Amino acid sequence: MLRKIGLFVLLACSLAGAASAQVAMLTQVSGDVRVSGRDGARGAVAFLKVNDGDTLTLAGAARVQMVYLANGRQEVWTGAGPVVVGSAQGRSQTLTPATSQVPALVLRQLEKTPAVGQHGKTGMVMLRSMDNLEKIDTLETDYKDLRARSAADDTTPELFYLAGLLDLGAYEDVRTVLTDVKARVGTQPAYAAVVEHFERLLAESTAK
Repeated sequence: MLRKIGLFVLLACSLAGAASAQVAMLTQVSGDVRVSGRDGARGAVAFLKVNDGDTLTLAGAARVQMVYLANGRQEVWTGAGPVVVGSAQGRSQTLTPATSQVPALVLRQLEKTPAVGQHGKTGMVMLRSMDNLEKIDTLETDYKDLRARSAADDTTPELFYLAGLLDLGAYEDVRTVLTDVKARVGTQPAYAAVVEHFERLLAESTAK
């Protein structure tokens, strides 16, 4: 019995360590990008969470935007070369990132956003009480402020807004926002990944 308990504790610690090693989320990926590390090698896609020690290999004019979940550091890497994911920032001998800071309220929402490969419902269906409506109004205000201060091709404001609406169970609002985001895909291709990801999450959240 003690041996079984010991094995269970060891397994639990190993799983906790694996989860905690996911230090950043790729919020935008364009071009040829590969990620390699403890989970093997695969193509990088938007909404993939990467581990401390993983290597991103960019080819040609590839571009990756990533946000570190512990400190809100946002990095945009462009060009060809390897980038090693650290615990709090990336490093490369050949590339230099453009950096910025994601606001704390945005970071908290991104942390709760299901990543690629995560399934299941993202939240509870909630009644549209006055308190809930006030939260939605506040979320919309924060989104508009963030959108006004962000570049047109930066999808972070939409990630924040859509993840927040899903958390609040505001599924009709999610559909409305996704319709608006779809209209931008023609001029801003980066939004296509946002639409695909959140349409899937919406379908999972509203499934009977």
